[in-house]
Amino acid sequence: MKCVLCRKSTERSVCESCWDFALTKLKAFPDKYFELEKELLPSKGYGEKVGGSKTPPIPVRLETLDLRTGGISKPITAHELKIRVVREHTRITFRGEEINKIKMTVKYITGQSEWIFEHYQELDNLTKDINNISNRISSVLGYKSDLVSIGTCPAQDDKGEVCGAKLLVDPKTLTNFNDIKCRACGTSWDSAKWRLLGKVLSADS
Repeated sequence: MKCVLCRKSTERSVCESCWDFALTKLKAFPDKYFELEKELLPSKGYGEKVGGSKTPPIPVRLETLDLRTGGISKPITAHELKIRVVREHTRITFRGEEINKIKMTVKYITGQSEWIFEHYQELDNLTKDINNISNRISSVLGYKSDLVSIGTCPAQDDKGEVCGAKLLVDPKTLTNFNDIKCRACGTSWDSAKWRLLGKVLSADS
């Protein structure tokens, strides 16, 4: 079996490193919720006047609004509900404001993370949902990764199966590394030509 995210050989649908990475993203959701508040209103001049109205409506970023009104809490709370049923834990009661829903679900899933990794049948879906929410938040906040794909890892396992995971690097930091390591299978590759690219990009920045 291979991890649905990094394609690393694993005993479960998601490898331990990808699950740990997802948990790191999950724990950041409460803080990200507050960061999103600054992105609710776009720059001046975006709104258009609606027919029949004397004043233009308040322009709101719909993607940001969605994230702050259930886009974060609903997908992960749906998993919490399923886990509580399987584990025979108490049912979810009224939690009030959206931030409280996010905080309490994050706390529950984090507290159950070991059991979830070992036993939850929808581990892959939960991990994908966390990553999807994190990517949506990063997009709204304008966070862009400096990682560049330089191809797929050609390493083969004992059965002759090709790893196929993307080899991702930050060209500007390649001057500090001797090789490129596949995060899926752990194979290292010589990065001599990529270090040269890193020097060129650093000189231009």
